[in-house]
Amino acid sequence: MSPGIAVPRPAATVVLLRPGEAGLEVLLTHRPSTMAFAAGAHVFPGGRVDPGDADPALAARSVVSATAAAPALGGDLPPATALAAYLAALRELFEEAGVLLADTSATGERIREARSALLAGQVTLAEVADSLDLSLRTDLLTPLSRWVTPASSPRRFDTRFFAAMLPDGIEPSFEGDEVAAHAWLRPADALAGMADGRLLLWLPTSSTLQQLEHVVAFDEIRERLAPGRLGAVVVETVTDTVTRIGMPAGGGVAGQPVNAYLVGSRRFVLADPGDPTGPALDRAIAIATKRGGTIEAIALTHADPDHAAGSEALAERLGIHIVAGPGAGRSLPYEVREAADLETLTETDVPLTVVLIPGPRPDHMALIVGDGAAVITGDLDGIRGAHAIVGPVDRAALEASRERLDRLAPTAVRLPGHPPV
Repeated sequence: MSPGIAVPRPAATVVLLRPGEAGLEVLLTHRPSTMAFAAGAHVFPGGRVDPGDADPALAARSVVSATAAAPALGGDLPPATALAAYLAALRELFEEAGVLLADTSATGERIREARSALLAGQVTLAEVADSLDLSLRTDLLTPLSRWVTPASSPRRFDTRFFAAMLPDGIEPSFEGDEVAAHAWLRPADALAGMADGRLLLWLPTSSTLQQLEHVVAFDEIRERLAPGRLGAVVVETVTDTVTRIGMPAGGGVAGQPVNAYLVGSRRFVLADPGDPTGPALDRAIAIATKRGGTIEAIALTHADPDHAAGSEALAERLGIHIVAGPGAGRSLPYEVREAADLETLTETDVPLTVVLIPGPRPDHMALIVGDGAAVITGDLDGIRGAHAIVGPVDRAALEASRERLDRLAPTAVRLPGHPPV
């Protein structure tokens, strides 16, 4: 870790869902404008992992074991540390929203009293679990993703995101001064609120909402969105001016590899840095530095989290801008410059020509490298994230876009968004 950069503290967040008339709804809490962290933002319940979350007495009451918790989070944490993330998520949900994921014969009044004492720091979760004889239902938490706060932030967290359904007969309640208000919203409605300026969402929140936007039932989350095994960062030379960086956690989801492409000789554009966890971004910077150059801009073939999630952290770190297709900015909580069709990006010493090719998404674009020897195609080939539930594809636009790119770059090597290449 470089001097002056804060070390990320482990944290856990819970995306709480319930059935709604028009589909699944998520709980968003509104943080007061006076808070030191995420002031005024709409967030999911969560907070840092405390030392007490690793108490063996809690582990003994957890339905999920330490040996099961580690692979469920991607396999990059020791078993006890992984289980502590689960238990921190359970505790934070109880403290912040009054929702206890546990089996117990204790009365509601005793549970409320225990929560108040926990919030006041008078007892630990282990003591609460012992006094109420809790069986901690960590099995009701489905892992989603990992997010690391950008190095530019003075307060940094390495956060594991989980999803859980609101138990029947329970309503969230709020104590203390960390929640100014709360709302149940469909993910699509929350994203529309961000786009219209009515909701302040941080990137981990908006990306998670994108990942859940087209989910119909909670079982889909467990079956299709949960992490897989975390792979390694892969570096491959494609041409003299194009390097593929296989990032192993697109959208923060372990086991969801995405291809980022570093284009240039000394002045580089990085396309689709979709992994926000850190090591793959560090590798991209290191490659550019070793070649005596710098990354001058980021380009996004589209705004899905598995392609865009690492962009904000890298842009802030390097002081560079992000280029994307028309309309992409509505899905992103940071500023982008919208590219025009057939525009040549000048931020690199190898010309990159933008081709707007809707179909997978309305904001989708391709990047023709140089004289057309290669083209970065994003998800035009139809292969999407390995752990993603995406929106409907415009089939007519997709076929027209494929035909157009064939005409513009007929002999180009196609460089897709996901392996294999």
